[in-house]
Amino acid sequence: MDQTMERAGNFLPRVDDNATNPNSVDRRVVTLTAPASAAAEQYRSLYYRLERMRELRPMKVVALTSAMPGEGKTVTSVNLAMAAARANPDRRILLVDADLRRGGVAATLGVRNKTGLAELLSGEVEVRDVVRRFHATRLALIPAGATPEEPSQVLASPRMKQFLKAVRDGFDEVYVDLPPTLPFADAAILGHQVDGLLMVIRANVTPGKTVHQAVEQLAGAPILGCVLNGAELQATPYLKNYEKQR
Repeated sequence: MDQTMERAGNFLPRVDDNATNPNSVDRRVVTLTAPASAAAEQYRSLYYRLERMRELRPMKVVALTSAMPGEGKTVTSVNLAMAAARANPDRRILLVDADLRRGGVAATLGVRNKTGLAELLSGEVEVRDVVRRFHATRLALIPAGATPEEPSQVLASPRMKQFLKAVRDGFDEVYVDLPPTLPFADAAILGHQVDGLLMVIRANVTPGKTVHQAVEQLAGAPILGCVLNGAELQATPYLKNYEKQR
């Protein structure tokens, strides 16, 4: 395992291009399925806000979490990574599904989840066995794989730290989909090992008290801000009027 991780920085940018089915992509990946939509534009705006932050300080590894399940963090992670890949085709972009309890990145992108991060961290496979490249893009991804018996322990292991170091060396931008914060310790464990953390909040669903509790649980992590997910178009009058005038 240690030798595998040492070689990862050299291997990761040269992943295969054959492991995805673009026809199986979830329609909510609007940066790919509906790139001209208002929703896709919001994901691009989010990405360029991160780009402006990168001008102020290094921020290679960005993770996304939510307070509770069902807030759309995985769809947001996939759209943000896809927006990054489409905006900068010359950069090496990696999306990692670190939700070892209920990983959803593979299903969202129509990718096989036979092996992934869990198997890599356990030493069962090597990097070449888990890295996929999304069809016709430079977006590489690592699915979650099978759920281990103790996900928190796996994510807190030295191997996970080695993995993060390897992907920092091998990629220009890394996006990590974390488990929700309040039910599990996983997000708090990894939140302190990334350069920036985004909290995804479901509009008109997640109570403010719940968000505050999640932020408190992540105390000390580099929280960049919150992403409001599921807001109606009516909540953005300019976009609504612009769509009517087109």
